[in-house]
Formats: sequence, structure tokens, C-alpha cells
Amino acid sequence: MTNKTTLDRRFFMKGAGAAALMGGAVSIPATTAAAKGMGQTHMSMAYDLNENFNRIGSGDFKWDAIRRAAQPHNVPFPMGVADMDFRTCPHITAALQQRINHHNWGYEAAPADYKANIISWNKTRYGQDVDGSTIQNCIGVLDGVSSALRTWCKPGDKVILHTPNYSSFFSVIPGALCELAESDLILKDGVYDFDYDDTEKLLKEGATAIILCNPQNPTGNCWTADQLRKLGDLANQYNALMIADEIHCDFVNKHAKYIPYASLGEAYAMNSVTTKSTSKSFNLAAHRTGYMFTDNKELMAKIVEVGNHHRGLLNTMGTIASNAAYKHGATYMDDMQAYIDGNSHFLENFCAENMKDVKYSVHEGTYLAWLDCKAVAAKLGRPEGDDRMGDMLKKFFIEKAGVNINPGENYGRTGAGYMRMNLGTTHAKLHGALNAMKKAIDEI
Repeated sequence: MTNKTTLDRRFFMKGAGAAALMGGAVSIPATTAAAKGMGQTHMSMAYDLNENFNRIGSGDFKWDAIRRAAQPHNVPFPMGVADMDFRTCPHITAALQQRINHHNWGYEAAPADYKANIISWNKTRYGQDVDGSTIQNCIGVLDGVSSALRTWCKPGDKVILHTPNYSSFFSVIPGALCELAESDLILKDGVYDFDYDDTEKLLKEGATAIILCNPQNPTGNCWTADQLRKLGDLANQYNALMIADEIHCDFVNKHAKYIPYASLGEAYAMNSVTTKSTSKSFNLAAHRTGYMFTDNKELMAKIVEVGNHHRGLLNTMGTIASNAAYKHGATYMDDMQAYIDGNSHFLENFCAENMKDVKYSVHEGTYLAWLDCKAVAAKLGRPEGDDRMGDMLKKFFIEKAGVNINPGENYGRTGAGYMRMNLGTTHAKLHGALNAMKKAIDEI
């Protein structure tokens, strides 16, 4: 870690001036305090992720919107919307402040090294070679997915989605004038896998694209190379485009590994488009900035022209924030990974020892936990198989525990009885939420 990126607790908690962070070297020793409850998790401790950072009043979806919707009930533990409760990497704020101090907002391109830093980040962390000539800006990853679908698929074509899967894909697919072809993931011995026979059946019936979520939201799977190749071979055999949403790739727990789909080999890379963003890794969703790329230059040219994907001039502040993240945020990201890993293990232990009606095993990727709450639903009088037991569970946890988590049915028909919990918060908030949930369940 260079001295330019060594920031101590004071800088993280109180913020640093733009001139200090962007102009000169920062060589203050990093804090050595261990993160509370992290056990053996290794962290650089350049950043204090235990800070009780107050988000209330900013107008965000996660805190303010749920608190309005839940009235008169208090929700001190909003753990639904997939963003994080930590203070943003200070280099990002400094870069934005520096630009704001220039009081003119005429036409402006992305920073000159924007694509170079995208390429460097993916190469350094994942050994993936990204063809810079194909990088296209996106207004978030869904924008790229939608453009790829509109380019490749004809109106009415089926698009395969392996569920449970990210809820917004259920609207993106019809939004691109395509038809959802839902294929249930197979859960065996606590591990998810694709139903390859069902996938091939849907491809034979005419499905022309597959949306791959890697790592998988909400189950947390990091797909193995064998799983990806097996799925990719089917896509290639039936000439179906693989659209890889890899937005969660920077969050991988220490026992797992993320494998970029396009890194499997030329046959897979040439028949795929990858979408990514800094919005999850660095909590920049409000900047509406992402990117997509492929090894297939002809395909990307068609996406730009046929799919009308013209995003040359994207949100200036978004590209500045993303550029600073990839340029200076490696240590911050490493600390985040370690912290989320610690939260995951704490959750697993808590459920096993104190809240046995909720079943959870440490997931592989994302900062989202997939909780089996079927036993809680049964205690509440809603049997397994009931269509919307998740709505009942959501209401119960809000009203009785002040915890907001998301119904599993939001992510597909196989999500019934599960709830998605966001672990992108402080250990103290997670512990408070779990204690409140346990108390509520014990009182049923």
C-alpha cells in the first residue's frame, strides 16, 4: 500500500480535504484497533468500518423510505435495499469535492484514465483482460443488460433467468419486449446448481439469451469454472447470448473464488457481454454509473447502433467517483471484503447457537445473506408452500423486531420461505438486528 492510500481513522471518520487527498501524500499511520467481533478476519485497518455513520435524512431508499413506509412502526435496522451503511472511501469524496470547486458544468468527458483504471482493476484483481475498445458506459448494469437484450433478441423471444435471481431482471426482460423463461436452481446439500436439463429444454424451445448473475444475487453463489462452462456450452450450442451481470464480483468471502465468465476461454468470451459497476463495491448507486464490455467487437458495435446504446457523455460526477474508486480504492475494498466475511460468520454462528428457527450457512459472494425462515413462517401459522409467506415474514420482522429484510418470493418462485438480509452494515447494527429478531421469534 502506497503512502497516498494510507489513511488513518481520523481521515475516515472526519473526512479529509480534497487538497490533502488528491494533491499530496498522506503518511499517517493506520489505526491498529481490531474490528469488533471479527475474530480471525484479517483487515488492514486503514479504514474504521465500525463507525456509526448516520444516513437518516439523506433521502435514501434503505433508511428514509422504509421508515416512512413502516409508520407508525420504528425500523432501526433497515437491511433490505442492497447498499451499504459505511462512509464512502475518502478518495472518492475528495475527487468529487475537487471537481465541485470548479464552478462550471459544461460538456465534459470521463477522466482521461477512466478506461485504463477499469482495465487495471479487472486485471490486477481477477487476471481478466478487458478489451478497452469495447468498454461502453452504462447508466447502471441494468442499462447494459437491456441494451444487449434489445440488440440480440427479437420481440417475444424467451430469456432464461435462473432463479432465485435479482428481482429487477423480472422487469428488465419484459421491458426489452422479451418473455421471461424461469428456470429453478437446484438446491442439494445446501449448495445451488443450475438445472442444465431444464436450461437445455428452454433453449430447444427457442430461448435466445441467458442472464447470468455471478456472484448470484440473492443466494450468494460464486459459480465454479465447471458450472460456468457447462452452462456456457449450452448457450454456445444453441446460439444464445450470455449476458453476465458481475456487479457483486468484488465481494467474495475468504473460502470462495469469483471466476469472470469471459475468462473461461475465447468461445465463451466471444458469445457474451459482461456488465459491471462500482456502485456495489464502493456504494455509488446514486451516481447511476456502470460499464459493459465484450471480446466481440462486432457484437458491441451492434449494441451501440442497433440497440441504440449511445452513452458517450455519462454522468460526470459518476465517472469521477468510479475512477477514483478504481484508482485508489484497493485497500478500502480489501477491508470491506474482510468485514463482510466477518459479518457472515457471525450471522452463521448466531443462527446456529441462538436463533435456530432461521437457517443460514456462510455464503460465497455478495454482501447479501439468504436466510431460510420457513420454520418462523410455520410458527406464525403460514405453512410451507403458501404463495406469499415472505410478505407475512417481512411484516412480522418490521413490526415485532424493527428489522426490514426482503421476501424471498421477490427473487422467483423458489424463494418462498427465504428472506434476503443485507450484511453491508456495522457489526453493531447486525448484532442489534439479530438480537431483536431472536426476541421477536421467541415471543411467538
